[in-house]
Amino acid sequence: MSRPSLRRALVRAGLEPVAKAPRAKGPRNRGIVPPPRIFLPGEPVSSEPGPADLAALFGRSAPVELEIGTGRARFLLAEAARQPGRDFLGAEVEADYARIAQARASALGLSNVRVACLDGKAFVLSRLAEASLDGLHLYFPDPWPKKKHHKRRVVDPEFAAAAARALRAGALLKVASDHADSFAAIEAILSAEPLLRTLPEAEQGPWTTGTSYEVKFLAQGRPIHKGIWARLG
Repeated sequence: MSRPSLRRALVRAGLEPVAKAPRAKGPRNRGIVPPPRIFLPGEPVSSEPGPADLAALFGRSAPVELEIGTGRARFLLAEAARQPGRDFLGAEVEADYARIAQARASALGLSNVRVACLDGKAFVLSRLAEASLDGLHLYFPDPWPKKKHHKRRVVDPEFAAAAARALRAGALLKVASDHADSFAAIEAILSAEPLLRTLPEAEQGPWTTGTSYEVKFLAQGRPIHKGIWARLG
């Protein structure tokens, strides 16, 4: 989404664009990467944060599913409306997208949705307690196609192990991508994780992510690569 389109989306959601802070004088700090966002709304920032209290975040104890890279939240909002007995957390690294998604959830009266400005990968690696999730969704992550950028991809062996630990026994990890090479790498990594079982297509049945990306890519005739992995008991 272009910046003008994003500003229009903010206005439609009844939100004011947040002005960027003026650049400090002097040389820019090139090469300094800010720490990943891992704190939920309302949490105190700590140098050594403990496991995220998801029940406190939603104000109730219920199964929780996490989507990494919520974007416009088309999937998240549809699932939350379909399953009111479950809670849905969206991790979106872009602050404006997160604000728009949460505003849409509030406008729809979906009290079981929280969208936070989070680095989803870092959140899974550092904040989730064992068996705290009942579902994990990763749809159309940036494929970082250049070899020198592969280290920036979400799925690597460390992420696979952390995601598997965070899932309850039998809970599902669903992945979709339009990039064949990226999906092949994801598939190899997740299938090698000993705590996960790859579901064959016969067990998966027909399913769709329902995301804006999938709608667009299917309209363009682009192939979609999808897979489901289940946490072993």
